[in-house]
Amino acid sequence: MSTLTENRHFHLILADIAMAAAIKTHDRGYVIAIGPEEYQPAAIRDAWLARNADESLRRRVTAMATAGVAALQGASPAQLTAAAETYGVPLVPGLAERIVEHFSDRRHAVLTYDR
Repeated sequence: MSTLTENRHFHLILADIAMAAAIKTHDRGYVIAIGPEEYQPAAIRDAWLARNADESLRRRVTAMATAGVAALQGASPAQLTAAAETYGVPLVPGLAERIVEHFSDRRHAVLTYDR
């Protein structure tokens, strides 16, 4: 697998947090058992999709996760860390701050331009 860009890496982490939240909405007993050492971005999403063949459920969960990613892009570091902890997505220390800064910088770049 090729090396992920920082942008793609951060998007996949947010996608996992949002996917875990959406999964737990439909299956409160679902356990995400991935430790920080073995976690790879997109692992939660990919594993759940591989285990679930119900196309209707897959569409509902992925639609909720897509909306969740948009919401997480505007979260504070504390909110992002809390969401990750709540849904079992391991974040190394300082990563939430880097992710928030990345999406904040992207929003700022879109809102400003040189004439």
